[in-house]
Amino acid sequence: MFTRNTVLTAALVFGTAVSAAFAAAQDPDVIARKEAMGLIGGDVKKLTTMVKGETAFDAVQAQAWFGEIAAQAARVPVLFEPKSNRDPESKAKDDVWTNWDDFLTKAAGLKLAAEAGASVDSPEALGAAMGGLGEACKACHSVYKE
Repeated sequence: MFTRNTVLTAALVFGTAVSAAFAAAQDPDVIARKEAMGLIGGDVKKLTTMVKGETAFDAVQAQAWFGEIAAQAARVPVLFEPKSNRDPESKAKDDVWTNWDDFLTKAAGLKLAAEAGASVDSPEALGAAMGGLGEACKACHSVYKE
């Protein structure tokens, strides 16, 4: 027999799941952009653990993560090209499309910063590369992300 608390917990979990499903992006372009940015963010988090010394420095792994970031960064112009931003879950400002050339320049800066990091060979080089990557991320997000 279900207790009152079990039923309430189940209802809360179900309600949260349903709310999350409705809050998710519906536009395939927005979904693709969020997935790419999520991959970049995941790699940045892993690299950050190396910079902080929470995980041991591993040049091969760091280079691979920077390579993955560069690959996703190369996709940014195509991911934003459809110029669709009608999905309420999009965090992209309309300025992306009204300042398209500047946006492309910033996207290229992200790719270049990631490519520079793809050759790190020491913790010091990793720290410097992460600084450049962080600047590239901030340059775009501070202008084009809500």
